[in-house]
Amino acid sequence: MGEIINLNEFRSHVAVPCAELSFVSETDTKRIEAVRDHIEHTLEDIARKEDLPLTVAMSAGRFAAMRMFQLQGRAETLAFIDLCITTAELCDDLVHQLDEDV
Repeated sequence: MGEIINLNEFRSHVAVPCAELSFVSETDTKRIEAVRDHIEHTLEDIARKEDLPLTVAMSAGRFAAMRMFQLQGRAETLAFIDLCITTAELCDDLVHQLDEDV
């Protein structure tokens, strides 16, 4: 689904607040990607089953924003969320471009 983003790149001079954000091995990377994919699939399933996609998105976003703020701080959390939005915009642009090419 994508690669892991190391939030420490946004504030490299500060000590890592938790072990999972430090250098990760290839095995750990696979494990982290599997957890991420599982969570995303679970959220998609709930949104589809309950027919409440905005509620699911807002609940997941609230959890993510609050937890990331506790772990990383405001600047890193906002930078990560901005990067997610930028990625979504790029994906939408690519889909629209592919639709136009067909």
